[in-house]
Amino acid sequence: MSLITDQAIHLSPTYRLQWEEAQQMFVLLYPEGLIELNQSSAEILQHCDGTNKLSDIVQILEQKFATTGLENDIASFLNVALENGWINQSAEPTRPLYISYAVFCLK
Repeated sequence: MSLITDQAIHLSPTYRLQWEEAQQMFVLLYPEGLIELNQSSAEILQHCDGTNKLSDIVQILEQKFATTGLENDIASFLNVALENGWINQSAEPTRPLYISYAVFCLK
């Protein structure tokens, strides 16, 4: 399985990205445990919200860190994440889960 560059990227439903205060790092939680993430991985996954494609994530992070040339590194990480089942892709952008949750709670 390989990343499709023109499709939106989102976390798989069985994974949740979360800041762990005790460990001072982001982790991916899943039913069997957790995955500790380095800062770069966490920065990338924070933008896998169902609305962004590879090019969007590259643009966001290159602007944030005032640099260029991140596409290959980001694509490599996202391919690993896809192979491990941490992320999925969809042809149509989806609403971020936290927005849907917030709307649900307000009703």
